[in-house]
Amino acid sequence: MNKRKLLAVTAIAVVLLTAGCSAWGNNTSGPSGDKLAEGAGTDLDGVALGESYMYEVKITEKNQAHLVQERPPFEMSDSLERQNLIKRYEYLNDRSNVHHVYMLSHDGKVINYEVAQGKVSSVNSKLTNDKQLVKVPDAKFDGGNGAAGANGANYKVVESPQMDGSYGTNGDAIFFFTTDGHYMEWNGLYVVSEEPKEITTEITLVDEVEGN
Repeated sequence: MNKRKLLAVTAIAVVLLTAGCSAWGNNTSGPSGDKLAEGAGTDLDGVALGESYMYEVKITEKNQAHLVQERPPFEMSDSLERQNLIKRYEYLNDRSNVHHVYMLSHDGKVINYEVAQGKVSSVNSKLTNDKQLVKVPDAKFDGGNGAAGANGANYKVVESPQMDGSYGTNGDAIFFFTTDGHYMEWNGLYVVSEEPKEITTEITLVDEVEGN
């Protein structure tokens, strides 16, 4: 772009900026809506912008403060939820456990049945973090849109490679190893039980595997 074109673009920008300032005047809050109200025949005298919002915020806070005083939260002596989580993790981490896995169709029919040795896992479980925080080279301060500061470094989150060097997700599925050591993966509905269940539908998928 030569100097003459650059001066022309600058002049246009100044005109637009001046027009904008003239239209807004000294009113930093923007248009008042009075002209539209006048045309619609609505009286807005005494109405302050944000008044209803602040009222609702304050009345909500007042109501909540009253309810907290009337029904204050209590300190729990124990947590059954945490107890269940601990018991679940301890159980699932026992490799000697076996699980009966019923793979279902969308209408509830049993398609396949396997006995899993140990835990049934998600194909999206990872051994390492799936995100990395990396520094953006030569990044400048961007006015607070994610930058660390005028003198600080900028960082962004990027995807980490998986252990095999690839990227991406593995879909939505579970996997496990059967009691005889075979790998099994399933991406449909399923039921996992410590005890075998009574199957009320005939198994519709039969897979014959030759013995080693």
